[in-house]
Amino acid sequence: MPTKKVSSSSRITGYDVVVIGSGSAGLSAAYAARAQGAFVALVANGMLGGECPNYACVPTKAMLTAALRYDDLRRNGSAFGIHASNVRFDVAEMMARKDAVVRAMTGGRRIEKILEKEGVTLFRGTATFIDSESIRVGTQNVSAKAFVIATGSVPKIPPIANIDSVPYWTPRDVTSMTEMPESVAIIGAGPVGCEFATFFSLIGIPVALFDIADHVLPKEDAEACALVQKSLISRGVTFYGKTKVLGIQEEKNGVRMTYQTGSAPRKTLHVDRVIIASGRAPNIDLLNIEAAGVSLRQNGTLPIESTLRVKGTDCFFAGDVTGLIPFTHTAHAEGLVAGENAARLAAKLRTLRSVDLSVVPYAIFVAPELASVGSTAEELARSKTSFSVWKFPVGALGRSVIERERSGILKVCVEKKTDQILGAVMVGERAGEVVHELALAMYAKVPLSTVQSMIHAYPTMSEAIPGLIPA
Repeated sequence: MPTKKVSSSSRITGYDVVVIGSGSAGLSAAYAARAQGAFVALVANGMLGGECPNYACVPTKAMLTAALRYDDLRRNGSAFGIHASNVRFDVAEMMARKDAVVRAMTGGRRIEKILEKEGVTLFRGTATFIDSESIRVGTQNVSAKAFVIATGSVPKIPPIANIDSVPYWTPRDVTSMTEMPESVAIIGAGPVGCEFATFFSLIGIPVALFDIADHVLPKEDAEACALVQKSLISRGVTFYGKTKVLGIQEEKNGVRMTYQTGSAPRKTLHVDRVIIASGRAPNIDLLNIEAAGVSLRQNGTLPIESTLRVKGTDCFFAGDVTGLIPFTHTAHAEGLVAGENAARLAAKLRTLRSVDLSVVPYAIFVAPELASVGSTAEELARSKTSFSVWKFPVGALGRSVIERERSGILKVCVEKKTDQILGAVMVGERAGEVVHELALAMYAKVPLSTVQSMIHAYPTMSEAIPGLIPA
């Protein structure tokens, strides 16, 4: 139950909606609430813009772009008649450009000025609920009729012996490194782990990649994952599947790891740096959300409705903190819905909007990249859905021949009875752009045969879609 209300005389009053968090979800929520005419405040604990543009998505893609160009010049330069000698990778210059990219998106007072223009009051600090109507930020008490909680997530550190005494890197540490390690071990072969494995391997750094699953990207289509794994291994990544890291110990010149693959004898490995990429957890520990009437389920998740509200409370959740789909673009969509609904609740309007997460395309920036939308073939088979699989080898496309990037596949799952697209995955150059066409078809419920009948420009990677044939 919510705690007893504090005295109104100690509060800063007058807000309809208070948004906690200044990432994609929080900013979108603040703007959406203001668009409904609500008086809005936003609490920011850290850089405006949140994790993605400041420490994650944007800086990692800037780093990957540099590594890809370096690798392409070394590997393919002579094939294009480009003969460059003494090609080298300068980490300081790369990181300086990365910083410039981040500054262009979030630096200075750009976001703060937008908030001012929109009429959103900004509070700096950590928010803690006092009761169901108020929070404390530093020494100030702030009250509101409704709250949007968009505090994001924090790295999930696995239970590895002695890990707290070792200076491991989190993804944020990688994007702020000042010198290149001589070798790295990455714990976790999900999207983040595979992207970092791609980055380091592209510039020639030895990589050991560990996961308890038997292949990389275990939540993705198995056939697509096999291509990604093959590409990583071809660049020198050593993948340890079905492997648990048991212990870690700092040494004079690096770190020694103890690991076990299946039931095989334990082994050790020495590396310069260890990177933890084993997932993230909702960032709620400091919120005291119980004071707002929010209780977690027994499995530790938030009981969030489709309106993004926790039933019986004035709290809405958006972004990674929800534990739903952890992408920046879904955080933005959730923030818009949560902000609008919070404003409507504050105005005592009964009708709230539900968030639509039925079609969410995404890309994983390995090389070549993987993009996906909808269900995988494995998921459809487990659900006993009647479907067919259509495929096309993207290396056969004219654009692939021109660019000398011949690996990859486009794979689409189609419901047999309706010809509706149920899921699609592509491994190949510009996969993220191609998959969006199929995502739109899914969203608009356009049959695959209709999409294929449209004329596609030549030479493009999108020609893989009319080229699809039943597997």
